[in-house]
Amino acid sequence: MEHNLIDMAKLDERMEGDRELIREVFSMFVEEAPTRRARFEKALDDMDMGTMTMLAHSLKGASATLQAEPLRQVSYALELASRENRTKDMAALVAPVLALLDQTAAAMDEMKGTL
Repeated sequence: MEHNLIDMAKLDERMEGDRELIREVFSMFVEEAPTRRARFEKALDDMDMGTMTMLAHSLKGASATLQAEPLRQVSYALELASRENRTKDMAALVAPVLALLDQTAAAMDEMKGTL
């Protein structure tokens, strides 16, 4: 499993070394990932730029908090594309966002047991 998706040193510093808190937030992220995925897919199917902007913004924030920089970066790109009504760019960015969402959730799920 690729663990460079999350900067654990920065996360540990941000969470002041509270491993239980990190496990809890990882668990919440993993639990919410399927619902997030479904919402992104529906917004894409509906070409709902407002919802897509909100979803990408929310995921960007969660990713930043959890030091998941690759996911934060692609979520930010999706947020901008959606906000600016660049439908072609928005549609092209959903797949990478969902792939990184899945990979990041899987990494968090795996790392929970080692914290």
